[in-house]
Amino acid sequence: MLGLTGLVLARCLPERRADLAPEPATPAPALFASAPDDALPATTRYEVAPGDSLGTIAARFGTSVDALMRLNGLANADAIFIGQTLELRIEPERDGPDVRSLPDSELVNGPAYRDFDVARFLTGQPGRLSAQQELVDGVAMSGPEIVARIAREFSVGPRALLAFVEARSGQVSGMGDATMVDYPAGLVDPARSGLWLQLSWLADRLNGGYYDLKTRGNRVASTRDGVHLGAPAGMNPGSFAVLRALALQSSEAELPGHLAAFDAAYRRLFGDPWAAALPALDLATLSFPALSLPWPAEERWWMTGGPHGGWADGSAWAALDFVPPGEERGCFVAEASVTAVADGLVVAGGEGEIWLDLDGDGDRRTGPAIQYLHLAAEGRAAPGSRVAVGDPLGHPSCEGGVSNATHLHFSRSYDGEWLAAAGKAPTLLGGWRAWGAGIPYDGGLQHADGRRREACECRLEGQNDVGP
Repeated sequence: MLGLTGLVLARCLPERRADLAPEPATPAPALFASAPDDALPATTRYEVAPGDSLGTIAARFGTSVDALMRLNGLANADAIFIGQTLELRIEPERDGPDVRSLPDSELVNGPAYRDFDVARFLTGQPGRLSAQQELVDGVAMSGPEIVARIAREFSVGPRALLAFVEARSGQVSGMGDATMVDYPAGLVDPARSGLWLQLSWLADRLNGGYYDLKTRGNRVASTRDGVHLGAPAGMNPGSFAVLRALALQSSEAELPGHLAAFDAAYRRLFGDPWAAALPALDLATLSFPALSLPWPAEERWWMTGGPHGGWADGSAWAALDFVPPGEERGCFVAEASVTAVADGLVVAGGEGEIWLDLDGDGDRRTGPAIQYLHLAAEGRAAPGSRVAVGDPLGHPSCEGGVSNATHLHFSRSYDGEWLAAAGKAPTLLGGWRAWGAGIPYDGGLQHADGRRREACECRLEGQNDVGP
């Protein structure tokens, strides 16, 4: 797809997407649940983006493929195209079970997990997960390594992942159903068999429920039999994340039993999740350090992506995309450098990725942190480096995640929680403030001096150029 000026679009496809196929306890104290940043109306419109399917769109908005097809008069679930506008209805029919499954601090891979080691925990468990081996991107990985990597990339708590696997397949304790060997997260889909694809799907769905309720104003969970259930009043996002993920695998009648099984599995493995729960992150009072633009002060870059997922579809719309100056198009290693937006410590990420840890403790699960994605290996800042604002960190490329053109994917987190770029604690970069339009990739930046820019798959001065 080409932009308005022939520019190959520099937009992140959702990183390592594991999309959803067409859809076939004792009450705990409620923790803080913030009001949504940008509440979605009951009926809204969505523009199909690269990599979308009706299944991923349905899962993201808490509806079903059948409902989307009926609403939009579609005869073929595979016959959608980039740029197509779909109508969505996300009004619940009635509330779902009022079960408080997890505090937010257990759902998010944050401070509560600083002392939790996946491999050490699974060593003492008799299930097949501890000894499992699987090829991921051509590299052999163990079961514990896969769990840890999914938890790190999606920033979802590993205890939450393991409890879900135990409840759905018993592969942690070894007390599971032999027919679920290939489907540890309970998603019976041959196209997504194996631990890697199952946990990728699960982590993204858990994130989708968490951030939909907390930052996107969508409180709908759709069951396997097509019932749209709402989050009960006062339900915290961590509990809704579990409800949403289980609903996708359950009929309405089955859902209470599956929620009880999750609660029993968690308590059997880890004890009471509420016993030492940390306070939920209050976005309304969060103070994030001041940031500069992530490139040299004299340069002008192009904004090609407004707020969208920090990692895959479900996470908060934390990321912004920028293309460096120059005439080259497509995938290449840019001469331009991205720079540190604040003083901090460089922390390792995945392929093409580093994190800037702003509190300097070396753990991006605590305090404020910045993700830089699609940086070339050559010239990338070394993990452990202490940098000052303006120091070079590397060169934009297509490395890491999924990208079809060289650009920088930039996002923020705090205590492991993805921060919506246009939310209650918005992204502020050198006088520019992010704004969103309620649809992934739509939005832009507003400068304190009144300049307004809107993300575009183009390079148009006065439209999407961003500079001093």
